Parts: sequence; structure tokens; C-alpha cells
Amino acid sequence: MLLPLLLALQLAAVPPMPPQSQAETATMKAAQSLVESTAAAPKDLRTHAESTSYQETGSYDEAVAFYRKLERLSPMAKLVPLGLTGEGRQLYALIVSKEKAFTPETARRTGKPVVLLQNGIHAGENGGKDAAMMLLRDVLVTKRHAAWLDHSILIAIVVFNADGHEHVTGYNRINENGPVKMGFRVNASRLNLNRDYLKADTPEMRAWLKLYTAWLPDFLVDNHVTDGSDNQYDVTIATHTEQDIAPEVGEWVAKKYLTRLIPDMEKLGHVVGWYIQGRGRDGDSLAVMTASPRYSTGYAAAQNRAALLVETHSLKSFKTRVWSHYDIMAVTLDTICAEAKALRAASLAADQRYEALKAGDKVFLEGNPGVDSEPYVQRLLEVERPMSAVSGGPVARYTAKPLDQPVRLVRTLTEKVAPAAPAGYIIPRQWSSVIELIRLHGIRTQIINKQFTYKLETVKIENARWAPMPFEGRFQVQSFTTRSTNQPVEIPAGSVFVPIGQRAAKVAMHILEPEAPDSAVRWGFFQSVFEQKEYFSDYVFEPYAAEMLKHDPALKAEFDKKVQTDSTFAKNPRARLLWLFQRSPYFEPDKDTYPVIAVTPAELPALGLR
Repeated sequence: MLLPLLLALQLAAVPPMPPQSQAETATMKAAQSLVESTAAAPKDLRTHAESTSYQETGSYDEAVAFYRKLERLSPMAKLVPLGLTGEGRQLYALIVSKEKAFTPETARRTGKPVVLLQNGIHAGENGGKDAAMMLLRDVLVTKRHAAWLDHSILIAIVVFNADGHEHVTGYNRINENGPVKMGFRVNASRLNLNRDYLKADTPEMRAWLKLYTAWLPDFLVDNHVTDGSDNQYDVTIATHTEQDIAPEVGEWVAKKYLTRLIPDMEKLGHVVGWYIQGRGRDGDSLAVMTASPRYSTGYAAAQNRAALLVETHSLKSFKTRVWSHYDIMAVTLDTICAEAKALRAASLAADQRYEALKAGDKVFLEGNPGVDSEPYVQRLLEVERPMSAVSGGPVARYTAKPLDQPVRLVRTLTEKVAPAAPAGYIIPRQWSSVIELIRLHGIRTQIINKQFTYKLETVKIENARWAPMPFEGRFQVQSFTTRSTNQPVEIPAGSVFVPIGQRAAKVAMHILEPEAPDSAVRWGFFQSVFEQKEYFSDYVFEPYAAEMLKHDPALKAEFDKKVQTDSTFAKNPRARLLWLFQRSPYFEPDKDTYPVIAVTPAELPALGLR
């Protein structure tokens, strides 16, 4: 990042003007749980935020040092390295266990659910980092929440986006009310980690996936700060309860967790709302965000695990946001510990469901907002819209007057992409980046030890259209059609087979089913199959084309119909020859062919697979 240049430019700029919410209650400002945590803590174990009355947040090195203190002070804590960032910083997670179960294997033997607290994926969105430090101090040192360890194992990521966290200025987030300076949203390569869960382009995400797939935490809390309008909420949330998550886990979230989370938070003085994604199908109702697996909660759902997206309100003060993060993590842990056995049982039952998955079973990969809605009151603020001399148009000016607006809320889904599962997938060995990606996600594979050629059903991807601009470092394939064809396929030795009956089957289908919202096709892992590599000269191919039409009456009839019904085609000599070239033996047979083969149960024996 060009930080020195940016800083030089900012020296002459107008000082930062942090926005302030018009709806910060006395209870929010009091932040009682933070006051109690600080009062109970040794003075030499207070965070940078506490020491500056929440005007500042500390550096990454300060946070790591704080975690090292916790490790030294308690035998129940172990700080483990996860991997290096793009700029070479070491990422860390603190494992907290009463049994000193510091490996996934020993943790599983305890029978307790594992809870992952994730901080700083968007490194300018502070609050979760500082709240987690105080919360863990209250578990390990002051013992105010030590009872959580009777029923759970905790893992806390110090800061996920450590590089972004250290690119600090007062100008990184214009919509955020403090701290005085904060880090930046993306990593050092300008990639957003919260779009990278499935494609895993970044070193940070690859390190995270090794942790996640080894431990498979039963619950993930992903701490964020939201932008948007001023309103009464200090925190909004989203989670998965519908067809996009295994029903056992979705039911636990809906019936055991949410029924306690929101009322318990409200008792503490919080104003909690749903994180809204857009409109329902009727155009009037509001739809709660449902994340695909590029996002944290959507990825956890694909892995059969529960997750909570926490979005504290950016216009509330930094202290209020830390309070919101502290309390929502505390209430979450209270609820998980009260329902620990049920949560762990739900995770295991969900895994067993996918281990028993069979060819032909439908798997829900993407949905649209559903038909059913429920009453909901939006806790907004009245707004005035004076004319701006700068923009020349009206500009919002929020008032302190509450506006409680009754609306309809959609939290259900209807099916959009739900293919039938195959018996498995064959990935030819030359597509090594996809094989590596599959294994990185903890998906089980088998090596195919001998080369063979067999007639199999393959998929042609046609009418592909790409995004006009890059997104997260890639040009996405936005739309396409598919058709199936049977043709001889050569599978080289060293290719891999992905059996469908396994715990991570849904993640495999999200990557390998082309129509899935975050598939390898859509993220551009197979771009070269769309490129034509050989071309023809008109004068060379035209005599051959004439012979093709002469010897194939059906082809001639199809060609004549195309000429008669498509005037643009008829007037374009090159298009007419290209149409025929694409139907000639000279055309590259594997162009537009999806290299991954979905195998049927009947084909497994002949291929020597099971």
C-alpha cells in the first residue's frame, strides 16, 4: 500500500470529521459491562482502548502482546501461529480450554462445542478486537466468565486482517465514529477477506482455512461494523436458519439461540435489529441478508456449522460499539453453554446427514427471498433533506426523533439453485489449482492411479458473459447456459475423484457445480476453456465448408434455416464460415467444455471408483 504518499497528501487535508449518531442512549453511553470488566482487571492488563477512554485502539503488536500475557497468566490458554500475511506478519489464535485441549483431536474428545471469535477481517472496523481481549481477560484472569469453560472451548483470532490493521490513518473510514485512527478494510493486496472464503486467493484465508477445517468450530462469531443510515440500532445481526444450512443446525439456531439472543440483549439496553440485504419478492417487504459461501456465515453454513454476523453501528461511539461487541459475544456464550450438548449434537447430526448423501439427492446451494413474511418494526430516525450547495441536491440530515416504522420482514428462502448430487466428481490432474482448492477446504479425495478413456457425460458452457470490471482481483463469469453431451473423455493418471458421500459434500458442490453462486467456474478458475486457440483463413476453409454442406443434408438444412431467419448472420460472411467451422472436425472439441466430470453411480465400477 502507498501509505507514505497517502499520509503526505492527508497532511494538507481537512481534519477528519467523524460522524455522530443522533440516537445514542444513556445506557449505551454508560456501557455497563465494560465498566465492570475494567474495574475488575489489573491495571497492567488493560487494553489500549481502555487506557485512552476508547479514543484509540492499539496496534497489532500490542494486541499480540496482550494475548501473550493471557497465555502466561493461565495454563488454560495457548497462543498458536496460523500463518503469514502478505506482508509477512504472523497471524495468531488463542485457544482457551479448561482441559488444555489445544488440538482438534483432544478438543473433540471433551464433547464440548468449539466457539470461534473472529475479529478484524475488515481491519478498520474496530470494536470486536478490543471487546474480545476484555472478554478473554474476564474468562482467564478475573474469572468473571470462567464458567463458560465448563461447557465450551474458545478460539479467538487476534486480528484476521493484520496487514490492513497496520495501515492506519484517520481517513480510512469516513462513516465511522472513532477511534481516532483505524486500519483499512482490505489486505495488503487490496483483497477483501470477507469475499475470499471459497476461492481462497489470499494467504490470510488459506491460513484461516487450515484452522477452520481442522477444528470445525460449532459456532462462529464474525465481528464487523456496518455503514449506512443513522438509526436507533447499536447492533444488527444475520445468521442462517433456512434451507442453506443443515436442518439440524438451522433448527438449533432458530429455536435455541435466537429465542434467547435478542431478548437477552434488549434486557441489557441494546437495540438489536436484523441486517437487511434488500427487498422481498413483493418489492415492499425487507429481506434479511443471506450470505453465499464467499462470506463468513455462508461458508460456515456450507460446512454444516452455525455462525453469527455481528454489525455494530458505525455512527455510535467507539466505546458503545465495543460494549455491543462485548455483550453480544457474552450473551452468545451464555446461550451456547446453556445448550452446549444440543449444539454439539446438531453439528454431528448435520455431518452424518452429508456423509450419507447419495446420488440423486437434491442439495440447496442458493435461494431467493421467500414468500412468507412476518411483522417487523424498523427502528429508524426522522430525516430532513435540505438542499446542498456542494452537491446541488438534497442531502440527508438525521434528527434525534425516533421513527418506528412497521414493515414486513422476509427471513425465508425459495429455491434458486438446488442440483441433484452426482455420485462424485472427477477433476483431471492438470487442473491442479482446483484440486488444491478442494483439499484446502477439507474435502476428501481419491487419487486415480491409472489413465483411462471412457465415454462420459460432459457439460458444455455456452453463451458465457463476463463482468465488465474486475471484482476481488478476478473477472467473474456472470451468466451462461449449459448443455450436456456424451463424448470420450481422457482421464490422466493422477487425477482425483471427489466422492459425494462425505461431511464436506456441500462445500464440494458449491465449488464444482457451475451454477452455484461462488463456483470455480464463476470465479474464473477455468477461464482458458473459453478461449479458442486455433483459427482459420477464409480462403482455406471455404472449399471445405462447401463440401460439408454437400455431404451433410441435415447440416445444410440447419445452415439454410439460420441464414433465412437471422439477417445479421446472413450478411456476415465470417460469421457464416465460423458457424460451419464450429461444426467441423477442425474445431477444438474441448473448447467450452467444463473439465470436471460429474459421475453417475452406474459409471463408478467401470471407472474403478467407489
